[in-house]
Amino acid sequence: MERSDFSRLMERYLKDEVSEQERIKIEAWLEVRKTSGGDLEFSSEDQENLFRKITSNMDNLDEIIALRPEKEKKSNRLLGIAASLLIVSVVSLVVWTVFKQGSNKLQVVSKDGVEKVILNDGTLVWLRGKSKLIYYEKSNGFRYGKLEGEALFEVAKDADHPFELECADIEIKVLGTSFNVKTTNNLLELKVLTGKVHVLSERNKQSIDVEPNEQVIYYGEGEIKKSSMAVDALPALTANTEYTMSFRNTLMQEVLKKLEDKFNVSIKSTNEQIGNCRITADFTDHSLDSSLQMISETLSIAYSKKGNTITLSGSGCK
Repeated sequence: MERSDFSRLMERYLKDEVSEQERIKIEAWLEVRKTSGGDLEFSSEDQENLFRKITSNMDNLDEIIALRPEKEKKSNRLLGIAASLLIVSVVSLVVWTVFKQGSNKLQVVSKDGVEKVILNDGTLVWLRGKSKLIYYEKSNGFRYGKLEGEALFEVAKDADHPFELECADIEIKVLGTSFNVKTTNNLLELKVLTGKVHVLSERNKQSIDVEPNEQVIYYGEGEIKKSSMAVDALPALTANTEYTMSFRNTLMQEVLKKLEDKFNVSIKSTNEQIGNCRITADFTDHSLDSSLQMISETLSIAYSKKGNTITLSGSGCK
């Protein structure tokens, strides 16, 4: 039997021979298929329709995600293989999708180790191991995410727009804070570094506020237990990240390099002497703008931003 165009497309996807646009569309559709609760059987007409939409140059990702066959049974072998590869993939997947409703969606599937993600609102997330983050940001400022696995969050402060994170049947709500959360089977561990975190169990509506240096453990049965965090927990939680930004009599050129690495920006100086100044400050859990403002108040400099490039000017050391 002659193979369909869609089957050939899936073969090319498995061999990493599709375009970037095709890959994004295929993996978005496979993600829906994986979470649909059953295998999907597509008729020849369905497959041809899906093939045309995926290979089209149109921005039609929402149409592809919404596609459903008439029957939900076993699908062809290539689709099963592709879905399995997506689940166990060690290649990180970062996809921003713009919805008609005026919102953005980000999906990240991390590989082994630590992977940093910077959200549109300035929030930094360090995913550990094979973790998955889905994040929605609407035009009205609403911020909402779902996490599977482990991540360290440094949430951008916004008193008018809380940041809500869903982990299984636990809801985490913050305004601007830093915390580490880890989910394994029915167990959830939350450790708060700064700020205050509100935790709610959807199962029995039990809620609790968690302060800095406190932790909670949720056992999947609706019970949340709070205790003090171990005094030596911080180094392990922040290992291989740029979270800690404390400097003591440090050359500005070193400080600026660390800011560049943390926020994925380029910082240039109109005066070379700025890099030779020394500074003692703690920018931990501060945004890029807040850090630059603190530097400008400490030294005789001003800064301007254009895209991802920041320019420093002034005489430098006071």
